Order: sequence, then C-alpha cells, then structure tokens
Amino acid sequence: MVRSKTDLTMTAIFVLLAAVVCGCGTISVPNLPDMSNMFGAKSSIRDEEVHRQRYQKDRDPAELRWLLANRIKSGMSVAEVGRTLGEDGHQLFNDDWIKTGGGYYQSGDKAWKWEQDRNGQSLILVFREGRLVNFDASTYKLKADPFEL
Repeated sequence: MVRSKTDLTMTAIFVLLAAVVCGCGTISVPNLPDMSNMFGAKSSIRDEEVHRQRYQKDRDPAELRWLLANRIKSGMSVAEVGRTLGEDGHQLFNDDWIKTGGGYYQSGDKAWKWEQDRNGQSLILVFREGRLVNFDASTYKLKADPFEL
C-alpha cells in the first residue's frame, strides 16, 4: 500500500496528539519522530532539540552557532528565541551603545541578552515591538557545517 505525504503527516500528528491526550507525558529526544523528509526540511525538529540540549549542557559556542544559523529568524518574538535557545533572555536597559554602534536600529528598539557560552561570549539580539530585527542567519553558517546530519 502506497501512502501519500499527507497520509503520513496526518498519521504522525494523530499519534502525537494521542500520546499527549492519553497522558504519556513529554516526548524525549530519542522518541521524537524525524518528520523532516515529510516537510522537506533540511534539518529536523529532533536535530534542533539535540543541539539545544548540547548547548545547555556544555555551553558550546558551536551548538549556539548551529541554532542561530538554522533556527533563529528575523521576526521571531523574544519568547520564541528563548524557547529555541532553551533559556530566557534578559532585557538590557542600558543599550544605547548597541543602537548607536551601527546597524539599523531605532531608539525604541530593545536589546536582550542571553547567558555566556563557555568562552565567555554573550548573545545580544535586538527587538522592535517584540520582534527580532536585523538578524541574518547566514552570518552564522559555516562553509562546511560539522553538524550537518
């Protein structure tokens, strides 16, 4: 029997919903289905979770770079960025140095900071009306991505 992508997608969604409704709790990374082929995605949701967990555990800058290159996009909310990185950011209230230091920022923009990686580097992103602005994921892409699965 040949199944279409739509049938497979609907089946996967039904199984996930059934697991949640039946009280199976959270789905751990090893049990997350890899549906990237169904959706034509280059990297799957499971890949994202693996990189997020590695970053949170080891604070490895390469893991953060992968998340920035593959998952963070202009227009995301502060909460969406925080979920992607696995931690909440903190608003910087003395952020004039960022807004006057180049880039296309406006006086009402707000800078948010995420904790340091193991090399002592913090991530600072700027949001306008709660949405990430002037973010270019391609600046974080490596020519030969060592995490390409």
